[in-house]
Amino acid sequence: MGRLLETPDRAVVNGLVQFGRFAKPFRELNLLDARCGTPRLCGLRQLRLKEWVHFALIHPDWYLSMAVVDAGFMATSWLHLFDRRNRKAFEHTHKLPPWKFRAPANVLNHSAEFETRGYRVSVHNHVANHMHLLQIEVGAQRSLPPVSGTVTLHEDPARTQPLVAMLPLAPNRPMFTHKSACPVSGSLEIAGQKVEFAPSRDAGLLDYHKAYYPRQTFWRWATFATIDSSGNLLGVNLTHNVIKDDEQLNENCIWHGNSLSLVGAARFDIPKNPMQPWRIRTTDGAVELELAPQGLRHERVNLVLAGSAYNQPYGLYSGTLTDSAGRKRIVDKAFGIAEDHTATW
Repeated sequence: MGRLLETPDRAVVNGLVQFGRFAKPFRELNLLDARCGTPRLCGLRQLRLKEWVHFALIHPDWYLSMAVVDAGFMATSWLHLFDRRNRKAFEHTHKLPPWKFRAPANVLNHSAEFETRGYRVSVHNHVANHMHLLQIEVGAQRSLPPVSGTVTLHEDPARTQPLVAMLPLAPNRPMFTHKSACPVSGSLEIAGQKVEFAPSRDAGLLDYHKAYYPRQTFWRWATFATIDSSGNLLGVNLTHNVIKDDEQLNENCIWHGNSLSLVGAARFDIPKNPMQPWRIRTTDGAVELELAPQGLRHERVNLVLAGSAYNQPYGLYSGTLTDSAGRKRIVDKAFGIAEDHTATW
């Protein structure tokens, strides 16, 4: 399925997007310079660019999903927590007008903060120092408990190779993602309970994303990360979306230790009831997985000119992964996420 390319300094050169899957982040992620069919006049190009950072943290007792999203016309953030032992979930969600939030400009060394009354989350991507820092200060709200603390995802090249992909949604219309599976350290206080993250045991997933999605779009997504019995990271990222030739370019990979194997197009067998098992495979046979959901995030947004609908189950993955060297690994109840999302924006 190809190899990782050397990364040019700039993502867009003379208006042309540099497509491919790369070994390192871009120094300048200048997607606003892309000649993608949307004019720069009056900020229209910035309005069309959809940006977010999503963290997933996996602990034996807790799963946490946190995102900050700049959709152009609106900013939103959520903090979703799932008590894995008691199978109970709660979520803090807030929205802001677009001028109140901007997503981090890059992953090398850039921060963003989403703040409103009783809710503050701060993200500092600092790949130059091998880390992503997440700080949370969220107060109690009605029946929702408070959450606070600081955690660090350690994106050290000695432990993990990130997926850095610039993919064509249409000719010269880019979708950029930087995804990584990383050991996690730090602690959170959740409803008065202290939760400690140990990098020898606990894994986190980063999804840093910028894209000029078409007005009507969809994606299906599956990912997990775990620390295996030998102390190495094991995980996947799999997506099926509006990219027409996803056999040639996609964001599908297997992580094991500090190696990354590029794999074929991903295909999803999604049940009508999203809490039933999901089946995910790649067309080259490298991935055969089943997700047994334990919990579900879902949302329906209906605005006059925009909207979205998604189901995001999370639970236990089982199956097999075969890396680019032909080594097969068994996946036995690794905790992860899936998503079925459609949007008009």
